Amino acid sequence: MESAEKEEFIYSRLQAKGLRTKSGQRATLDAEEMADFYKDFLSKNFQKHMCYNRDWYRRNFAITFFMGKVALERMWSKLRQKPKRTSS
Repeated sequence: MESAEKEEFIYSRLQAKGLRTKSGQRATLDAEEMADFYKDFLSKNFQKHMCYNRDWYRRNFAITFFMGKVALERMWSKLRQKPKRTSS
């Protein structure tokens, strides 16, 4: 969806400015003009981005929590192991 909106934005800006190369290919917009598109795009999709970020943080926290739990389990199992006695 973003790419279609982006292409439409670029086309409308270039058409408004009359920017075409001599061979008929479209010219590109500079970073400042594209920043306008991204600002507008992020504003329109703010709720989607917030939900995505919340979900991402939740998943990463869960992964980190379980990694810590596994590390603690391994550490405790090593500490509980009794050294083997060898008879001489």
